[in-house]
Amino acid sequence: MRGTVNRVILVGNLGKDPLREDQENGGSRVSFPLATSEIWSDQSQGKRKQMREWHQIVCLDQRLADMTMRKCRKGTQVLVEGRLRATLVSEGPAQWVRTEIVIDGSGCDITILELSKPTRRKAKKPRVRKN
Repeated sequence: MRGTVNRVILVGNLGKDPLREDQENGGSRVSFPLATSEIWSDQSQGKRKQMREWHQIVCLDQRLADMTMRKCRKGTQVLVEGRLRATLVSEGPAQWVRTEIVIDGSGCDITILELSKPTRRKAKKPRVRKN
């Protein structure tokens, strides 16, 4: 087989409302944490167990970013198709690798499967961070 594949498909729920960040180049990106869960039965204890994983999603495709900001809130269930990107981060003497799922339009997508339940609270203003 020739070539390589970098493709990630996740189904999960937004852990926070999406955040739009303006970029220096005039564009913007939308990011949010996505929770996925694995559930199994522990035969020795006869109980159901659950392990939750958190994934950082970064959307660079403007059409999908706009749709995410309009329609998604904490708790919204989505199917995310993207690619894995690891970046070395340095803060002072500390270094670590940040892993993100990037949605940049090249065969990537966000599909809303189930909207979050509406709350009685006042509608929140979209989260926007300016650099």
